[in-house]
Amino acid sequence: MKEENYDIDFVMPWVDGNDPEWQKVFNQYAPEKSRITDANVDRYRDWDILKYWFHGVEKFAPWVRKVHFVTSGQKPSWLNVKAPKLHWVKHEDYIPKEFLPTFSARPIELCFHRIEGLAEHFVYFNDDFFLINHTPRERFFRNGLPCDMALCHQISPLNNVLAHTVVNNMCCINETFNKHEVIRKHLSKWFNPRYGARQMLTLLSYPWSLFSYLYDFHLPYAYRKSIYEEVWAKYGDRLEKESMTRFRHISNCNQSLMRSWQLVKGEFSPYNVTKDSTYFGINDQEVNQIADCIKRQKKNIVVLNDDDKNIHDFDMCKRVLIEAFEQILPEKSSFEI
Repeated sequence: MKEENYDIDFVMPWVDGNDPEWQKVFNQYAPEKSRITDANVDRYRDWDILKYWFHGVEKFAPWVRKVHFVTSGQKPSWLNVKAPKLHWVKHEDYIPKEFLPTFSARPIELCFHRIEGLAEHFVYFNDDFFLINHTPRERFFRNGLPCDMALCHQISPLNNVLAHTVVNNMCCINETFNKHEVIRKHLSKWFNPRYGARQMLTLLSYPWSLFSYLYDFHLPYAYRKSIYEEVWAKYGDRLEKESMTRFRHISNCNQSLMRSWQLVKGEFSPYNVTKDSTYFGINDQEVNQIADCIKRQKKNIVVLNDDDKNIHDFDMCKRVLIEAFEQILPEKSSFEI
């Protein structure tokens, strides 16, 4: 197989929600019902495992050209901002000033293409996505195309921001693309043995003329910067208006619009993204199972979501996770002072 040598970057936004100064500014702009108080402060606690994200990148994805670490200006005390592969990006460096300050992920994610020096091929990580085993570049890109799976699904009519966001994204997709033409043109990418039984949902929803939802796993996804630019060229007025909202709003689209755009254009390489990845909601009952997955490196990518409503012994859970990461990633990385 021909070796591919184009650059691939990682982009990872982060906020220290435990920072009193950040909380002060947040509360200054937040509506009263959304402000950080003693009653909900657990949502913003720090697990002290961010450094293992950088350990994992250095050890398990040494082929990455650059890590663009995006913050409002915050940085961990241990971060080596002069690390050769690190680009510490502040919001003001790439987000138009009229969108700032922002406490919504929407403008942060929708403006990634404006990051100075960002490679055409990049992977978007959240700070709860961890590499725990060797992960080749072909996991994210093949033949210059993002590795992904195209799965139609139904949208649950829930009264929450995320459900509305999905609908907003699909409105843009359906305005621009014809569902049946898209699927027929790239049939082998919509019905592919790599997807397993999940593709039955695509088959069952085929008679409907519009896309209702393209299933989005909570995992790192590969993007091409040129797709971002293409979507902004088409919907720039809308995205600019939405980026003015400082907090998530039901009128917003998000970066999944760009992922959906890649899928419906057929500009992706079919890959079962769940094969080497797994999701966990951290809680007291399952934390040892999570630690076992990390220590035995059962997957390449693990997602650790803070299930704050089901964690009663935070210190215990935190200790168990840190011990697990220390077992596989004990070495300090070049990203640390």
